[in-house]
Amino acid sequence: MSSPIRKFFARFILPRWKIALGLLGSMLVYSGLALPIPVLFRIVIDKLIPEGRLVELGWTAAGLGLIALMQGFFAFLSQHLTVLGEQTLVADVEKTLTQHLLALPWAFFQDREVGYLMARVRSDAEVAKTFFLGVLTLFDNAVFLCAGAALLFWLDWKLATAALFLLPSLALASRSLNRRLQKLAYGIQEADALASKELEEGLSSVLTAKLLHLERWIHSKIAQAIEKLKIVNIRTNAVGAMAGGVLTFLVRLGPALFLSVGAWQVIRGQLSLGTVLAFVSFIGYLYGPAQAIITTNLGLQRARVAASRILELLEEPVEPQGGLPFVVREGRIDVEGVSFAYPNGTLALKNVSLHIEAGTKVALVGRTGSGKSTLLALLVRLFTNYSGTIRIDGQDIREVDLSSLRRQVVLVTQDVFLFSGTVMENLTCGDPAISEEEVLRVTKALGAHEFILALPNGYETQIGERGVKISGGQKQLLALARAVLRRPKVLLLDEATSAMDSETEARVWRALDFLLPGCTVVLAAHRLATVQAADWIFVLKEGRLVEEGTHEELVRKGGEYSTIFEEQLNSAKGVKSGGVQV
Repeated sequence: MSSPIRKFFARFILPRWKIALGLLGSMLVYSGLALPIPVLFRIVIDKLIPEGRLVELGWTAAGLGLIALMQGFFAFLSQHLTVLGEQTLVADVEKTLTQHLLALPWAFFQDREVGYLMARVRSDAEVAKTFFLGVLTLFDNAVFLCAGAALLFWLDWKLATAALFLLPSLALASRSLNRRLQKLAYGIQEADALASKELEEGLSSVLTAKLLHLERWIHSKIAQAIEKLKIVNIRTNAVGAMAGGVLTFLVRLGPALFLSVGAWQVIRGQLSLGTVLAFVSFIGYLYGPAQAIITTNLGLQRARVAASRILELLEEPVEPQGGLPFVVREGRIDVEGVSFAYPNGTLALKNVSLHIEAGTKVALVGRTGSGKSTLLALLVRLFTNYSGTIRIDGQDIREVDLSSLRRQVVLVTQDVFLFSGTVMENLTCGDPAISEEEVLRVTKALGAHEFILALPNGYETQIGERGVKISGGQKQLLALARAVLRRPKVLLLDEATSAMDSETEARVWRALDFLLPGCTVVLAAHRLATVQAADWIFVLKEGRLVEEGTHEELVRKGGEYSTIFEEQLNSAKGVKSGGVQV
C-alpha cells in the first residue's frame, strides 16, 4: 500500500472501523455459508442417493434452504452497510475538502477555476468511496482463497497442486494491466474535472454568450472537453474489458481442465463422482476469490488516483491562523516600503509608503492597474508575500491572528456575491449576535430599507442565483450593510459604490459617519466625484505613490490627479452636450 493510500485509509476509512468491521463480518459469514454446499452435494451423490436415505436427504435439503435464507439476510446486511460506509465516506471527504479549500489563501484561487475545483471535490470523493468496499473485498476474498485452497488439498492434494499452477498466470495478467489502468485513471479524473469546469463556465456565461452571439464557440469548448473525457473513458474501459476477458478465460479454463482430469480418474476408479464434483465446485472458491482480488485491485486504480488527488489538495498550506492577539483601538494605518508582485511576475506595487490617521476617510485614486485594489487586498492579508511592512495601530498585520484581523478590518469589493437565501440571511450570515433591530437600523440609514420592503416578501425575499433579481446598486447597498453590521474598526471599500447613483452614494457617506463613528475608511475609486469629500487622497500610478493631499491641493498641483480630474470633467461635459466619449 503506497504512502498516499495509507494516509487516505488512516484519515477517512479507519474512523469508520465499526461499520467496516460489521461489513467485513457480514461478508465473511455470507461467503462462509457457501463453503459446506459442495461437501453436502458430495455426501448426497456418494452416499445418500445410492443408499436411498430419504430422511437424511430431507434434512440436507432443509439445511440448504436454511443456508440460502441466511445468505439472503447477510447479502442485505452487506449491501446496507456498504451504502452506509460509502456515503458517510463521501460526505466526510467532501466536507473536509470544502473546509480545507475555504481555509486556503486567496492566492491559491487566482489561477484555478471554480468549476475545476468543484469537480475535484465531487468527482474525486465519489470515486474514492470505492476504497471502503474495495479494501474489505480484498481481505474477504484473501481469506476464502486460503480456505478454498485448504479444502482442495483436503479433497485431493494432487489435483489441488495442479490447480495452483494457474494462479501465477492470473497474477502476471493483473500486474501487466495494473500500471496501464492507473495512468488512464489519472487521465479520467483530470478530464472529468476539466469537462465540469468548461460546463460550469459555459452555463455561467449565458448572458455574455447571447449578447455577443458566442453560443457556438462556447458549445465547441464544452464539446471538446466532453469528447476528451469520452475518449479517455473508452480507452480505460477497453483495457478493463481486456483484463476481464483474460481473467475470465483463465478462471473458466481451470474447472474445464480439472473436470476432464477428474472424469478420467473416476473412470479408472481412483476418485468418486461426488469428490470430483465437489472438487470442481471448490475450484470456484480458489479461482473466484483470485479473480475477485485481481478485478477489485484493477478497479481500485482509479480510486487510488482519486485518493492521491484528494490528499494533494489537503496538503495545500492553509492561511496561518495563529499569531498575536489583535485589537484595533484607533485604526491608524502605516504602510512602509511595500512592494508586491503577483505569481505571474506582474509588479503591482513598488516601494509604497503612506500613513493614514485613525478615524479619517481617505481615498486611493489612480487609473486601472495602478495598484489600488492590490493595496486594499494586502491590508486584509489576502496576500502575504510582499516586501515592506503594513501596521495597524503599530502592529505588523503579518504577525497578528488572522481571524481577529478580518473581524475588525473589512473589505467590500465592487463585485458583490449574494448567497442563495433571503435578504435577512444575506445580511446576518448566520451571526446570532446581529438582531433584527440592528439590521433595520443599518438598512434604513444606508437607504436600502425602502427597496427591500418593495420586494415580494420584504426581508424574507429569496435572492441570489435562483431568487429575485436586483440591480447592481442594490446589491452594493446590501454588501455595505452586511459589512457595517460586522461593526469594523477599519472599513475598506474597493469601488464599492460604483453602481450607485450620486444621490444614493452621498447618503451612504453620511450614513457611515452615523453608523461607524471613529471608523477609519479607505476607499479606492475611479470616479473622482466619489473621493472629493475624503479627508486625504493618495494617488497611485503604475504601482507607485506619486501624490497625496486634499482634492483642492491636488487639483492646483497640476499632477496625475489633476490630469484624471480634467479628463473626467471633460468626459462629463461631452456626455451632457450629446457628444460621444471614446
